Amino acid sequence: MSGLDESDRPVDRFDSARRTVLQHKDGGTCHQCVDGGCGQQAWAIEELAQHPGGLLLLQQLQLLNPSNHPIQEGQPR
Repeated sequence: MSGLDESDRPVDRFDSARRTVLQHKDGGTCHQCVDGGCGQQAWAIEELAQHPGGLLLLQQLQLLNPSNHPIQEGQPR
């Protein structure tokens, strides 16, 4: 796999989304940013919202309202 190939492994998508959100923290930008917003950041937030750890990160960065996306714990015993 070359550096230009996209990985389809969930762990790689999660890590890429995490790094993207952190890069945009406090007004940072990337090569996808335009005046109207950033599609890459929108993808990253959507990707992280699918995982409990991602939801927690989004809440810590105040990018997600916790009442709209409760963090789900593991299966009850």
